[in-house]
Amino acid sequence: LGIPDVVRQMTYQPQGVILVTGKTNSGKSTTLNALINNINEKQNKKILTLEAPVEYKHKSKKSIIIQKEVGEGADSLTFVDGVRNALREDCDILVIGEIRDRFTMEAAIDMAESGHLVIGTLHTKSCAETIDRIINFYDFSDQAQIKYLMAALLKIVVSQRLIKSADGNDLVMVPEVMVVDNIVAGCLRKEKFSISELEDAVQGSLEKGSISLLNSLASLVIKGRITIDQAKEQIEEKNYTALERTISNLKMHKG
Repeated sequence: LGIPDVVRQMTYQPQGVILVTGKTNSGKSTTLNALINNINEKQNKKILTLEAPVEYKHKSKKSIIIQKEVGEGADSLTFVDGVRNALREDCDILVIGEIRDRFTMEAAIDMAESGHLVIGTLHTKSCAETIDRIINFYDFSDQAQIKYLMAALLKIVVSQRLIKSADGNDLVMVPEVMVVDNIVAGCLRKEKFSISELEDAVQGSLEKGSISLLNSLASLVIKGRITIDQAKEQIEEKNYTALERTISNLKMHKG
């Protein structure tokens, strides 16, 4: 599916938060279920999922999987109720189909703090925007605390886009990956949060497994999966030169 390997590796973490983000129809559910399937095949865990609706039915293999539906007349009325009840279920991994408000986010953080791995999705279009959205769930007086918690508990954010391939016959996944290392965690803890500073931190921690949007697009252009014009459609005009420079650097590196 084009999911970077570092994301799969993070599912071996005993606790913490993994976020898969993207706009509607960017393949978040597919990525989420691919990760669940991979854990199911490789690890001996108890996985609880909260979904609205349940899109893929999983059969327990190495892991035990319990899938719950959220909504009127379903297993749980809201995601918040589902996450709070999950604390009593004694699962190892909790998968939250959608985190859309402060209360679900708080419940997810409580779950991670109490020694579980939480995998959730948000409707945001970049890694930095995801952090911004989470911080803005909270009142100003509570934002410092949530920044510290995110710096401590967040392991990785994957932001994905789906665009047509160069020949138009296929969809290509463009991943942006933010591994929360010391540099990124430092950015999260700062009093004044800056999206551009966080983007620079991602660009600076590529050797830790992070993948910037520019690198992702440049790599797909070099492989012939997408055209340079398609790549430019995904970024702001001020970043065109940086994209071309990244393509040149990657070509030199390969050469």
